Amino acid sequence: MAFGVGKVRTAPSAHVIYEKLKSLESKGCIKVLSSERLGTRLIIFAPREFPGLVSGPSPQESIDLEEIDFFGVTENRRLILEREENRCFYCLAKLDMNNYVIEHVVSRPMGNNSYRNVVAACRQRNNRKNSMLVEDYLRMIYREGLLNADEFKGRQAHLEQLSAGELKPQLLSNS
Repeated sequence: MAFGVGKVRTAPSAHVIYEKLKSLESKGCIKVLSSERLGTRLIIFAPREFPGLVSGPSPQESIDLEEIDFFGVTENRRLILEREENRCFYCLAKLDMNNYVIEHVVSRPMGNNSYRNVVAACRQRNNRKNSMLVEDYLRMIYREGLLNADEFKGRQAHLEQLSAGELKPQLLSNS
């Protein structure tokens, strides 16, 4: 059993080791069986066998991602920005914590605040989209040259993945 070292490059004294063993035994971590010429015989207990040990936090109930508000809860808004890799969902403009908004794909009251219906967007795209259908809006910004053909197809695929629930934000407690 290692207890660290004493002075530089020297073993701890027998007294230090005796005190450490006594402390561990008083806490119920070990039981000293005997002291012999070659060392001390011990029984070492597993943590679950320690008397009076307070267990850590119990596993949290599973989180229902569908029930989490990603629009109204500030901490969850950041998760949507991260999911979008700090890019506007519509035009792919670079976003940061200061210049993004959370946008409803399907406008309220028809749409909800779930991860399937909110995206990070730049203010310009959010203001311009208003309550327009997202498919129509993507076509409009493609026609205006804000997206090239590959980006437009990518946005359409991204939208399908979003609707299918495949673009889940990474929760801290999720693995």
